[in-house]
Amino acid sequence: MARLVIPEYVKKHLYTYDSVDDIPDEVFDRIAVEFDAKTFKKPLVSIVIIAYNEEKTILRTLSSLSQLKSTYPFEVIVVNNNSTDRTQEILDKCGVKSVFQERQGVGFARQAGLDEAKGIYHLCGDADTIYPPDYINIMVNNLKKPGTVAVFGHVSFIPDGKKSRFLLGIYEFFKDFVVMLRAINRPELSLGGASFGFVTGLGKKIGWRTDIKRGEDGSMALALKEYGKIKRVNSPQARVWTSARTLEADGNYLFMILKRVVRELKRIQEYFTVQKGVYEINEHNRI
Repeated sequence: MARLVIPEYVKKHLYTYDSVDDIPDEVFDRIAVEFDAKTFKKPLVSIVIIAYNEEKTILRTLSSLSQLKSTYPFEVIVVNNNSTDRTQEILDKCGVKSVFQERQGVGFARQAGLDEAKGIYHLCGDADTIYPPDYINIMVNNLKKPGTVAVFGHVSFIPDGKKSRFLLGIYEFFKDFVVMLRAINRPELSLGGASFGFVTGLGKKIGWRTDIKRGEDGSMALALKEYGKIKRVNSPQARVWTSARTLEADGNYLFMILKRVVRELKRIQEYFTVQKGVYEINEHNRI
């Protein structure tokens, strides 16, 4: 269930700064030390984050990832998708493993991370997202269940000053309900790249689509359905927190709700159908 307040573990990672130069060295040092302590030669889980010009937000992501608590050995890989800002400088100072992908596009970035991944299980994420301490354990425990080939979790939004957390929480309540219904037959239309995991071997066999600008996560999910179940993880301890910038185009809170209601009413028949074959890219392909 969506929360109306920001959890304390999220607040401690909410770094704000005007310039990378404003970040204290002790912040970088702390994150680097924690990553070093979590370095495994034979990881069971690969966490792959993609980033494009994320110097304002990626420190939050790295800080949260450095404090993950996991019973599984894991690795963190960040794919720098040809950033032109100081994203790479932050990655280097935080001591996290990074890969540079000069070909622009989400599909190219996610594929570069998948190619580099060593883990049996693959968790993909975004560079404007804060991950909860028990994220790996909860996601992988569900992914290991018989017949399951992929998992995805719910997302909450961090207020940017334009929308209150209370109003965003109400919006998420309706959004989560839609995700729950659609996940029954159409999980490929219910998940997003910020919280999505799958069996690495199957992902490498399928590969990320690089011929589309968006919907690469849904396309991967649809292909994975041919091999087993895609499970929605409803645990609040697995809920990730991301930037609210994707909602900016929807305007004020009331318009945001009305737009969602109208959109879902137009495609409500999709709740009760099962799509097979090639993932279709259109204006309704993402929740």
